[in-house]
Amino acid sequence: MNPIHQRNVPPNAINPREEIGHLVLDPQQASYLDLLTQDLAHSGDSQTPGIRARAATAATQLKLRMTREQDALMYAYARGSLSALVVEGLSNVSADPIPSSLPALPDFEIRQDVRRLGLRHQILLELVAHDAFAYDLDNEGKIVRIVANLKGGGSVSLPWEPSDVEQSSHSGLALGPHTEAPYWCAVEAQNGHSPSPSALILTALWNPQQEPTALIPLAPIIKELGIDHCLALTTPWFQFTRSDSFVKGMGEDGKNVSILSFDEHGGFAVRFNVYRFSVMKEAPQSVKEAYDAFRAAIDRTQPFRYTLSQSTALIINNTRALHCRDVVRDNMRTLIRVFGYAKHVKPIICSHDPLLVRG
Repeated sequence: MNPIHQRNVPPNAINPREEIGHLVLDPQQASYLDLLTQDLAHSGDSQTPGIRARAATAATQLKLRMTREQDALMYAYARGSLSALVVEGLSNVSADPIPSSLPALPDFEIRQDVRRLGLRHQILLELVAHDAFAYDLDNEGKIVRIVANLKGGGSVSLPWEPSDVEQSSHSGLALGPHTEAPYWCAVEAQNGHSPSPSALILTALWNPQQEPTALIPLAPIIKELGIDHCLALTTPWFQFTRSDSFVKGMGEDGKNVSILSFDEHGGFAVRFNVYRFSVMKEAPQSVKEAYDAFRAAIDRTQPFRYTLSQSTALIINNTRALHCRDVVRDNMRTLIRVFGYAKHVKPIICSHDPLLVRG
């Protein structure tokens, strides 16, 4: 049973304690979304010019079939008030049996079920006013990312397990609480770097052992820290190491960055990774104490855990929540991920269609 059911959250409602919305499509809505997705798939995939506009049109058509309660929930996510939105009641895209081993990445990316899940992600992101996009320095510039143990580090070793496994979504290693890179800024491009993703959406192609994705909403932690610690986290006394998932020769370590920023409307944005961030040794003692308090608050927070399948999706607010996972137990566990930008974000655009930005 999924944890959200254990907490008895009604359909099309919000769990206020965890800032997690629960959007449930009825069978007619799910069938219509599946029809819209298939129609897009007949024209190509997420990299095909023209798909971006057609996904937006599809979302507009689907919205006409949504209830007032569903509209309110999607609007709450779109305006940044939620840490995550769980979407349930989706149609399965494939009934094929799970293979005995993972395909090679190039074969994975051309599978029809992967393409359809990626296109469905684009429509769902448009429902909450986000544009699907990719970075030039990540995932070879492709919008759809396969999240699977392709490079080792899981509970069961691969036949050709390397001795040095990278910490990325292409490994089976446990990944501690983090937001998605890059970590330079959250809303407007700075010094040649585009902002971090506003959102990421995940679903499972295969998840035979029901392994969950974990989420830590940050609003309660920010409130607990208090104004002095929060202000210290907005200062540029932090540093991070380069992400292992970046294209070889691209991306870099970073220094003199902040972890937390606020906007004029009282909203906040966090950029953080427990296994990549640290406080600079020259930082004032007050900053070091704020960093330690922030880490301690994360460590004692019980994550929300949700088990993904083809019929569910999880849209995570990448500026308002951390996500993490345990070591992958079953090497066939395969998630499909797409990044999204909120409409007000201002990246450095390399290509409008498909949307590709400079990392």
